[in-house]
Amino acid sequence: MANETVAMNPASYAERLVAVLKVFAEGPDVLSISEISEALNLAPSSTHRILGPLVEQGLIDRAPKRRYRVGSEFFRIAALVETRYGLLTVAKPIVAKAAAETNETALLAIVTPSRSRIVLAHKVDSSYPLRFKFDLLMNISPIWGSLGRAVMAWLEPGELRRVLSEGGPSPLTGDPLPDHETLAAELATVRRLGHARSIGQRAAPDAIGISAPVFDALGVVCGALGVVTPEHRMTPDLERHITKLVRSNAAKLSHMMGHSGRMLDVS
Repeated sequence: MANETVAMNPASYAERLVAVLKVFAEGPDVLSISEISEALNLAPSSTHRILGPLVEQGLIDRAPKRRYRVGSEFFRIAALVETRYGLLTVAKPIVAKAAAETNETALLAIVTPSRSRIVLAHKVDSSYPLRFKFDLLMNISPIWGSLGRAVMAWLEPGELRRVLSEGGPSPLTGDPLPDHETLAAELATVRRLGHARSIGQRAAPDAIGISAPVFDALGVVCGALGVVTPEHRMTPDLERHITKLVRSNAAKLSHMMGHSGRMLDVS
């Protein structure tokens, strides 16, 4: 493979161009030819040939000491994509898919810039006559409900303290905030399982919510995807189906947001 001429195989060459861009997007700020070659299992001469057009187009720039870094054109394209296709935009078809595949209400929550609140940004209702009412585009505390708990499990300690300092009793039952030990144990379980489950905390006494976190490119929690169903419709089979669907689709959303699978240690 090391002596293969990449220009003789356009498909392979295109794949390697993409692979080089991924190395720069996911790796250190500055890379040498040997580091790029090692990451791609290519000879340095092949790596040079691949880098040539990327440098010419401004996607990759030369750095001091014969190294390379992300170029201004790469940043420009990334900024355009981020502006046009933020979390809400890319999530809408996934939320619709979750609702269609469960025939229950699916929701997306987004973490606010303050990191102490969430916004119910989008929902797709069940086709059943009995459905729950949710106030969209309202800043709410993440303490109550599975969407919020899925987010809270991955907040940094300082952010979590701020959430608790601003929190209050359950808006549905009036129950007080859980004590620190109980909440810490629950959030640890959410991190271990990969999803949160709640019943009767926010929407209605019989509302069961199952939600999973969504992460951004830096491994920071930026939202949650959830499905809510009334207790009388929930069966063991449906719960397993919802749990699997929510987790897989939240992971898909995270991937679309640039998440590589590495998350911040918040324990």
